[in-house]
Amino acid sequence: MKTILFVFTCVALSVHATTLGLETVKMPVYLHGSDGDSMIKLIDVPIMNASALPESRYSSITHAFVPTSVSKWVKPTNINIAHEYGITASMEEKEEGNLPHWVITVDASTAKRPEGYPFTIEQVTDAVVTCVKLMTPTVPEDERKVTIKVLPTKAGAPRKADGPKK
Repeated sequence: MKTILFVFTCVALSVHATTLGLETVKMPVYLHGSDGDSMIKLIDVPIMNASALPESRYSSITHAFVPTSVSKWVKPTNINIAHEYGITASMEEKEEGNLPHWVITVDASTAKRPEGYPFTIEQVTDAVVTCVKLMTPTVPEDERKVTIKVLPTKAGAPRKADGPKK
């Protein structure tokens, strides 16, 4: 009995728990093939999250989003234009002195424009950067530093997204 209790205690202490949560993220969507205007809309999308915050919040911006359809004749499709173009977002937290420093990277280096889509890669990248900015909390400079980096397509020149946001 003591052996079983010991083994159970060792296994239980080595397992990491995850908390499942519901939150919303800003996502750039485009209804490709619709009769509406050709525009990218930034909408709040509810997501289930079981990963580390805030890193997962930024990567969720570019995940596929396939809303359900109540019409049997409509095939559900991915409407997240960032995902369709192959743009990703990630976040890394570093320590600079005694302050946390968030480095949020929007990577368009492998992005490709899908056939039939009216937007340039730069326009979709700007939509993702806007989502990142809208989701980044504003805090005093002496509490946290935030830098948004944009990795452009191979043909583009490196640039920063309007400098660091604090």
